[in-house]
Amino acid sequence: MLRSVFAKDLWDRRRSMIWWVIGMGALTAWLAAFYPVMRDSEAMKDFINDFPPEMLALFGIDPATFLTGAGYVQTEMYSFVAPIIVIAFAVSVGVAATSREESTGTMDMLLSNPIRRTTAILQKLDSFALLSFVIILVPAVTLMALNTPLGLKLNTGGIIAISFGLWLLGMVFGGATMLIGAFTGNPTVAGGAGAGFAVLAWVVGAFAELFTWLEIPSKLSPFTWYLHDLPIINGMSSGHVWLIITAAAFLAGATVLFARRNIATEQAVLPERAKAGKRSTATSPRATALLRSPFGKSLWDRRKSIWIWSLGLGTILFATFAAWPALAGDSEAMAGVVEAFPKELLAMFGLTDPTSLATPQGFVSSRTYGSVGPIVLIVFTMTAMTSLVGREESTGRLDLVLSSTVPRRRLLAEKAAAIGVLSLIVAVVLFLIGLVSNALYGTEISLVNMLASNVGLALLGLCFWGIAVALWSSVTPGAAVGITSAVGVVAWFLNGLGSFIDVLSPFRWLSPFYWYLGDIVPLGKGFTFGYLALAVVALAGTAVAVMRFRSRDLAV
Repeated sequence: MLRSVFAKDLWDRRRSMIWWVIGMGALTAWLAAFYPVMRDSEAMKDFINDFPPEMLALFGIDPATFLTGAGYVQTEMYSFVAPIIVIAFAVSVGVAATSREESTGTMDMLLSNPIRRTTAILQKLDSFALLSFVIILVPAVTLMALNTPLGLKLNTGGIIAISFGLWLLGMVFGGATMLIGAFTGNPTVAGGAGAGFAVLAWVVGAFAELFTWLEIPSKLSPFTWYLHDLPIINGMSSGHVWLIITAAAFLAGATVLFARRNIATEQAVLPERAKAGKRSTATSPRATALLRSPFGKSLWDRRKSIWIWSLGLGTILFATFAAWPALAGDSEAMAGVVEAFPKELLAMFGLTDPTSLATPQGFVSSRTYGSVGPIVLIVFTMTAMTSLVGREESTGRLDLVLSSTVPRRRLLAEKAAAIGVLSLIVAVVLFLIGLVSNALYGTEISLVNMLASNVGLALLGLCFWGIAVALWSSVTPGAAVGITSAVGVVAWFLNGLGSFIDVLSPFRWLSPFYWYLGDIVPLGKGFTFGYLALAVVALAGTAVAVMRFRSRDLAV
């Protein structure tokens, strides 16, 4: 397996792929199981008939097809959940393929072997394509297996078309990440820009029906091409062609830049510009101040990507606020939403009190604070832990850092403090965007509740940081991330299922999502003891890691 770059990439991801596959399969089966309930619901039929089409578009619903198996699966699985999972995977692989190896120094060793650069990058592209294909194959196979038992009436051609489009969507954003990584050599910039591009494309496509000024930009969104002409019903379309062209352009650009790039300096990518600019290589005074401690160095390493993460999530928040006035104008339609959707389905997306969806607090929370936000913050803190702690050990850079006069305890404590500050920056940006949106759209959400919800969101991410770093002190970095991801999935399902399954209800308090969400939406409550529990886990996990790190053998 280690005789080629392609096989080495597959080998390195052999364990993590198990969790991706299990999670994708379980989620597909769970969402598909609700179709008979939705199909036979009179409240859902009334909701589809009465609700304005442009408002339905905001929920990804096509009124003509939603109550069919194909329309339901495309809306609930392929319009939101599956793209998030596939894009998250694609961006992570895209970062690892180019900029990650360069930043850790392993790219130098790879290219010192008798292998052409083009061959190396093409083999990385092949492994990326294959692994992405495996992930999109799981929901396709699951749906085929459940097609007859659940009465979905899906046709094989439609499943192939939507799955192929999903694969291409991942290739587009993964290719964009690889392109940025090949240009900058900075993994945090590449990952942040790739994720930011995906968020922007989704917002433009999702809100185009609501805001006319987004109509033209939405035609350029990969999400629009991906769902063009209902592929799960009508099969392949021109949208697939545009996705192929875009993915090919990004991947070709990444290949060309990587082939020309001098691993020692970014200037080799644009030699003419470098020659004309002749910028000084002296470190700026700001950098000098930050690079005097592990805390400052950690902030400096993520100084660019933090704004991409913050503004990407802030864009979703602002767009959700902007959609509320149009929804609030039809109170009967909003009541129809509450009655139509099964509470079990809403609970799995963090909304255990369906009636709150008809309030500005509940509606805004449902997108930014109940589903997308938690995923983004957890991914952010996990990637920060991986890059600032785990990867430094696996690449040997931690040995060099510890050869200085910085004590082990201080090193890890300062890195933890930096991640706390970075999470706080995300919370502050969201709070400021929320303040402006609240005033512009008259949602009248309490400022205290808004502040509390953003603090709680940051603490949720830090809670999973604490779990991951505590595990890292005892196991390998890869195992720590894998176990923490599994804990997150189990905790998510425990909170959602526990809200309506009696046998699980007594155990909901074990879930960090219950501490954060509870049965009241984040924007509908102030500071709670659940937020304190999140902080305790974050601090306790860090404390355990700091203590164990003092005696940890980095050679193991």
